[in-house]
Amino acid sequence: MIVDDSRSQRMVFARHLRAWGYHTTEADSGLQALEICRQVHFDLILSDWVMPEMNGVEFCRAFRSLAREDYSYFILLTSKNDKSAVAEGLDVGADDFLSKPVSSHELRARINAGERLLAKEREVRTARGHLVAAVEALEDGFVFFDAEDRLVLANNRYREIYARTADAMVEGAHFSDLLRIGLARGQFPEAIGREEAWLRERLVAHDNGKPVRQVLPDGRVLQIVERRTADGGRVGLRVDVTELHRARESARRAEARALGQNEQLRAALAELQGLYDALDRDLMEARRLQQSLLRKREHAFEGAHLSLLLQSSGHVGGDMVGTFTISPTRIGIYSIDVSGHGVAAAMLGARIVGLFAGGEHNQNIALSRDPVTGQMQPCAPHEVALRMNDLMLEEIDTDSYLTIGYADIDLQTGRVRLVQAGHPHPLIQRRNGQVELLGEGGLPIGLVPAASYTTVNATLQPGDRLFLYTDGITECTNRDGEEFGEAGLEATLRRLATSQGADLLDALKWELTTWAGKEEFGDDVSGALFEFRHPSPLVTVDQRVPTSGPAVD
Repeated sequence: MIVDDSRSQRMVFARHLRAWGYHTTEADSGLQALEICRQVHFDLILSDWVMPEMNGVEFCRAFRSLAREDYSYFILLTSKNDKSAVAEGLDVGADDFLSKPVSSHELRARINAGERLLAKEREVRTARGHLVAAVEALEDGFVFFDAEDRLVLANNRYREIYARTADAMVEGAHFSDLLRIGLARGQFPEAIGREEAWLRERLVAHDNGKPVRQVLPDGRVLQIVERRTADGGRVGLRVDVTELHRARESARRAEARALGQNEQLRAALAELQGLYDALDRDLMEARRLQQSLLRKREHAFEGAHLSLLLQSSGHVGGDMVGTFTISPTRIGIYSIDVSGHGVAAAMLGARIVGLFAGGEHNQNIALSRDPVTGQMQPCAPHEVALRMNDLMLEEIDTDSYLTIGYADIDLQTGRVRLVQAGHPHPLIQRRNGQVELLGEGGLPIGLVPAASYTTVNATLQPGDRLFLYTDGITECTNRDGEEFGEAGLEATLRRLATSQGADLLDALKWELTTWAGKEEFGDDVSGALFEFRHPSPLVTVDQRVPTSGPAVD
């Protein structure tokens, strides 16, 4: 359901949603949308905030008050971004917000998040349905109270046993209140004349989980078995033992049955824990496999040095940094950030890194063969970005995209040619500590067909250094939600102007840890630090390190 008083806005959203495979219904006001929602269920609702007659917040409040079994994911579209407005939206039942103008990629991401939530809600609802069906199949009365002793679930058999108080058995009713109502209605004949003492004894037995034998007004005898759950609640069985209440064996069988049900629950939880453990082992193995691609964090050249930093925010991540040899006097370095996290991002990152590999240069995306001489020659950085963009859109079947900073460096002259494709601005720190930002942004790779990119030129002097990095550094937030930012990065580099190589990157990571107030970052953190010390007439790669490949911290 798309709700907006602007027809053009509705058309834009509808076009995107239909292209993604969704069925859409439009309404030009909150009142019209509410009337439609009374008749039709929608999985997802996109509603503008500011509308005449009934605004988005009022519509959301009224929609949530409708009696509905299935949940709907509600996204408010607004230009409001202050905390009080967000709080107001959340208070009336909105699930998410999108700020206008809305990016199609952000819209898709938020809808995907909503689909995941709805899938989980359906799973929970299905699981609850299975639970209800299971307890209804029991021959005995079954009841479940939460940690506050409020009624959560009771089957029909339980309500039949306590028919005089069945009308009071509503969700949230307190156990002690149900007992008092039963006492008032003569539900417990054995309590007549000693109601308060009986109530105290029953509550103690309930708190302690002590088995209780109970007589009903019609003469039937119940065996009550209650057990505390891990979260502090209680499950209870009401077993009719009228004919066998004098037989101890019958009571043992009833208790054994209750214990057996608990054992089944423990077995199910143990199986679930085993699945989680297996998943964790698989992710740890994926991390080891990813790190096997990332061999060295330092590369030595004649007159220059390259240091690499990579720390994933989870088991595996989508950041990659590395280098390769273009010629005896030129190298390429890259910093890549794949959208998202986890195994999918790591696999795409590994594939992209493979585009910069190839011992004979015949498969390196940054090189091409001269049709006249047949010799391999470097592509301009912007051409590299174009080739990667075409490859992502035409050959790699994925909804992900990536950003990249790629630099072609001449080790004899210090000349740098680089491209910035949606990546944070590469920077040069001069020998005197001054920091210069390069590039104008550029589009990410894999989003827009026929996107254009620009090669940026710069020159390093002896003592200067070039830093390519991902937004995990600048977007690192502290406990107040403030980002480290480009200003924080520049200030840190100026403060660490005398540090070099891996020591500088370690110090930068320590600054980020201090800023965030924790050792685990919310996003992957990576960077490539190239230090130009002096030009060399002939440069060869240090034989102790590989001539190409990424590196890990």
